[in-house]
Amino acid sequence: MSLAEIEPDWEVFASEGTVGIGAVRAVHKGHLVVYIEAFGDIDVHAHQIHSAHDGKVVLKPATFDDRIQAAIAHAHDRERP
Repeated sequence: MSLAEIEPDWEVFASEGTVGIGAVRAVHKGHLVVYIEAFGDIDVHAHQIHSAHDGKVVLKPATFDDRIQAAIAHAHDRERP
């Protein structure tokens, strides 16, 4: 996957068909900077992206360390119903 196809402000998802968990802040030659809600910015490399299309980036959560996997899984925990 070419990171050059991705643009800042694209929404980020943990999987297809789920609620967004963040957004692309910046695109660099070797990685993206992605904001994860209720966590902060992380670096995302091409091998950690499942797909990118239609203004969406879908991650491969299992490719991240445990701390970031937890942040992805709990991105919406602080929201009030």
